[in-house]
Amino acid sequence: MPSRISPSTDDNVRAAFREYLRDNTIKHTRARRLILDAILALRTHFEAEQLLSFLHEHEHNVGKATVYRTLHLLVECGILKEVRFEAKQAHYEQVFGEAPHDHMVCQRCGHIIEFAADEVVTLRDRIAAEHEFHVVSHRFQLTGLCRDCSTGRPDSEAGPPAPTLSSD
Repeated sequence: MPSRISPSTDDNVRAAFREYLRDNTIKHTRARRLILDAILALRTHFEAEQLLSFLHEHEHNVGKATVYRTLHLLVECGILKEVRFEAKQAHYEQVFGEAPHDHMVCQRCGHIIEFAADEVVTLRDRIAAEHEFHVVSHRFQLTGLCRDCSTGRPDSEAGPPAPTLSSD
């Protein structure tokens, strides 16, 4: 997966986190710095346990509780967003400096594809206006089969057909 955040933005992410911690009188510890650096190195959606494994593989002895507490802080300060794909564990993704986007999730292999569509935002805003609703955020997720999982298989293995909308 190509890098979504440039090295110069990595410094901005680090600075934003230090500022958030300072403003909330929370210590900027070595463990928190290691966790943020690992997240910046991952550059993809991840679960807390995957992050913990990554840290341990790179010989960083960071405790599970510290990882979870730091993830919470990173979500609070706007660097990460917690997303849930179906009933699975929470995933995290970097959102600092990112344009809003949505997801397609393969129900077989778990592959996550990010996409941005102006039409989704336009529809969201129109529906919110019709109901006099102030949108803070939204989540739009398509679930199905990715190209690799759907290629070359008979229709009977591809799962149920997609629902259709009628104008009745």
